[in-house]
Amino acid sequence: MLKKSVGIVIKRVEYGDNHLIITFLNEAGVKVPVMARNARKSTKYGAGLDLFYENLFIFSQFKGMGTLSSVDTIESHYSIRSDIMRLSYAQYIVELIDRGLDDDTSNQLVYRLLKFGLDKISQGDNEALIALFVSLKMMPIYGFEPNFKFSTHDGAMDHKDFVAYSFKYNSVLTKFGLIDDPYAIRISNKALYMLYLLDEIPLEKVSGMKINDELVREMEMLIFKLYDEFVGVYIKSRNIIEQLTNMNKM
Repeated sequence: MLKKSVGIVIKRVEYGDNHLIITFLNEAGVKVPVMARNARKSTKYGAGLDLFYENLFIFSQFKGMGTLSSVDTIESHYSIRSDIMRLSYAQYIVELIDRGLDDDTSNQLVYRLLKFGLDKISQGDNEALIALFVSLKMMPIYGFEPNFKFSTHDGAMDHKDFVAYSFKYNSVLTKFGLIDDPYAIRISNKALYMLYLLDEIPLEKVSGMKINDELVREMEMLIFKLYDEFVGVYIKSRNIIEQLTNMNKM
């Protein structure tokens, strides 16, 4: 039985001498693996099986993995491949989403996040900021909720007083809270406030986002540390991002 589904390619694995196993995330937020027979020695699918391609997939499936019949490209996100930083952040978003979604579950928000991230980077928006936003929205999918709203240490809620983020209390801290957690991550008040705003804003309310690069890097540093401390997921493309960032500082 033939099926049709719009989705975005998130993984491709070589199989045997000629074939590819393609996994795409469909609009319902379900990961769908399909076998693309002879894809490595045929021009039948064009470039439509590359990462980031949004396609209409037509495939047959009875049980288990389907067999791909054809793809009709909707959006290639071609411009992502023209810049190493765009490419690295797009790969980071894809990997973060792939690792966070179980094979047998569905989450429509995750598909919308993926499409949002790739579309925005492809359109030339700040790739680090877009990835930061996606990282924040993926945290609950991984079972972790950061707290940029108030200090669980002393109940403080005035954003102008926050000077650090505490792993001990999993919340922002005032300068008085540093006495009880000297290992809290010091970060500017402005960065903490921007993280609060980004965490609170729903995806459907996002329009243009412009934040200076220095502030984005500061926020990114904290988000990476939160993933390390509370999530523990290893994202290979993050290593590339950090290497490129360090090279640019030289």
